[in-house]
Amino acid sequence: MDPLRHYSSSQSVKDTSFEVEDVYEDDELTLQQSNSFAQADVFPLQEQQRTVSPLSPDDTKVAVDKKAPHRSSSPTHRLRLSLNERQLRAVTFPLQSQLQILAGPGTGKTKTLISRVIFLLSQGVHPSNIIVTTFTVKAANEMRERIAAMVGPSVASRLVLGTFHSIARRYLIKYGYLIGLPTGFQIADETDALHFIQSVMKEVDPESDKNDCRHARNAISNMKSRAIQPSSLSALEYTTQEMMQVYSLYQDKLAEANFLDFDDLLLKCMELLRTNPLVVSNIQAVLVDEFQDTNVVQYQLMKLFATRRSNITIVGDPDQSIYAFRAAESTNLMRMRQDFQDTSVVSLEENYRSSGHILNAALAVIQQDTERIQKTVLPNHDEGHMPVFFPARNPYIEARHIVKEIQRLIDFSCGMLKPHDFAILVRSARLTRPIESELTKAGIDYRIVGGFRFWEREEIKLLVNYLVVVKSRRSPALLDIINSPRRGIGSVMQAALLNHANAYQVPIWDAIQRAIDGQVRVNAKVRASSSERSGGYVGCSMGKRDGFEGAYSIFLCYST
Repeated sequence: MDPLRHYSSSQSVKDTSFEVEDVYEDDELTLQQSNSFAQADVFPLQEQQRTVSPLSPDDTKVAVDKKAPHRSSSPTHRLRLSLNERQLRAVTFPLQSQLQILAGPGTGKTKTLISRVIFLLSQGVHPSNIIVTTFTVKAANEMRERIAAMVGPSVASRLVLGTFHSIARRYLIKYGYLIGLPTGFQIADETDALHFIQSVMKEVDPESDKNDCRHARNAISNMKSRAIQPSSLSALEYTTQEMMQVYSLYQDKLAEANFLDFDDLLLKCMELLRTNPLVVSNIQAVLVDEFQDTNVVQYQLMKLFATRRSNITIVGDPDQSIYAFRAAESTNLMRMRQDFQDTSVVSLEENYRSSGHILNAALAVIQQDTERIQKTVLPNHDEGHMPVFFPARNPYIEARHIVKEIQRLIDFSCGMLKPHDFAILVRSARLTRPIESELTKAGIDYRIVGGFRFWEREEIKLLVNYLVVVKSRRSPALLDIINSPRRGIGSVMQAALLNHANAYQVPIWDAIQRAIDGQVRVNAKVRASSSERSGGYVGCSMGKRDGFEGAYSIFLCYST
């Protein structure tokens, strides 16, 4: 869980970073703020706090930070020397065009996309007029670091670079008032969304359980990813009338608490840009990474970002489209060619990652899809060793085979190979248990990469939820802490409190206070326990009896 998931927009609207030259025509309404927020939340804090003087037209032509390490040649010259023929063609493609870069695995797509950004900067495009979208925050950070190494951090920090969601959030923070979005809105993560759904489901179907709530959450998210609103008749093609009622009530709950979920960030930004295109009239170039994983709304956002100049570069590989369950549509590649008839295509064919045998094995599998966009991928390395397929009858036999093979290779190399020279890939984290057991028996040291992230650990989520409730008593996170640690407030009591809150249109917190005052029928022991703690703090202690490994305590004060 993101620790800043409830970061209020009122805390980040101020930007004192820099101003840039006016890029509007004389007869256009100039939005002075349109170029003044290029260092919002998708950039590191140290970059946000740095004051950067604007680039003059001459400086922009070179677009190299004076603090960047001294090098004997320009960034564009070094890039030309490091690119193959097809990469160079994609990087130096003319401006004011639409370009699809089809890049298979290991063909240097990230390097090509970064080089395209450097090329645009060298052609006089101001960094704050370039939008670069990535699929993950990690990818955005890595891309920013690599661009900063070429042109310096002050120039790299001015790029509008991040995920679709983070970029959308920036525009909503700055211009959300234009579509009536309240200031100080909070972002509902998956846990919050499920809480809102749970509250709604209890109204629509009192017999619903957690699985029903998750199903409803996924159904609503899929509809939002296709830009389907609760009032849309076309929604009935995807779901039932009852689900549409849940969808509508869910949106009402979000609005009442001043929350937007992740899908709403994109939908609200799309609404903003459709009704106020001047907001992005400064944008001169839009670049999209992992285009095959974009959904309908993200595709529309790409077009809206590029409304003024239609200078679009996308990088993608339809063979790697694996997020259809999240409403991703690899058909966006063909949709773009239909919407932009002059779209050009450059295919990157040289694979720099895999040996010939591995690449040929992968191609033999993927080429069985007769409807795929045909493209060639050629190995840059030699043939290498043949892949081995070992059909195991069960996970334990498979684990023993893996460990024996590691031991064999270590012995064969006379100890030159060490345990850290091996990597074991699994489809799911739950599949590591037999392998870990066999590695332990063999005395081979190992470490698990991935697994539960810090913010996904149950005790951390619980502590964060306490902090959230202290900040906002209206938060749905209250449902998560109301009986953690155990206070004797079971499902029956929670249902009574929830029903009272819904019946009288009050927050759950107020329903609890009314229960303490005797206005809601509750267990006398619960009322006494709650009244002792109602004077100005929320507190808890957790240990092994509560299902946690360590011992934790928290004492949170607030003003009454």
